[in-house]
Amino acid sequence: MDILSLAIGFVVGGFTGAAGTFYGNKYTDQRRQKESEKKAVEQWEGLKEKFPEIIREMIEDVQNPIFAGARTFFVLESNYQISTDEPCFIYHPDKHPELLAALRYMEDLGYIKDITPKNCPKYRFYEHFYDLLKDS
Repeated sequence: MDILSLAIGFVVGGFTGAAGTFYGNKYTDQRRQKESEKKAVEQWEGLKEKFPEIIREMIEDVQNPIFAGARTFFVLESNYQISTDEPCFIYHPDKHPELLAALRYMEDLGYIKDITPKNCPKYRFYEHFYDLLKDS
């Protein structure tokens, strides 16, 4: 076997291996991305199905132009008031008995974050969840 044939075989084999790895990774990444997007859609649809009234109210609140910059909300009974200098939403567990379960589920999905400073439960919408609500 001559040295030229050996060198050409080595180079072609190296390029073939590199191309195979590149395309294998590319298509695997695309498949994973599609699976991730499908899972996110399924989670969103499942949340809307489990807690339709709460999600409907959140969608209405987020789409209200008065609250364009609001990303936080409080959870308190209807007969209580809260004083804050920033625009925020308020949801009432006495109007939505399943509200606390919905909030825990939203937290598990990574849609909201508990930022309670003292005694009154306060949450913040993560931006991707805010966008889902806004676009609904």
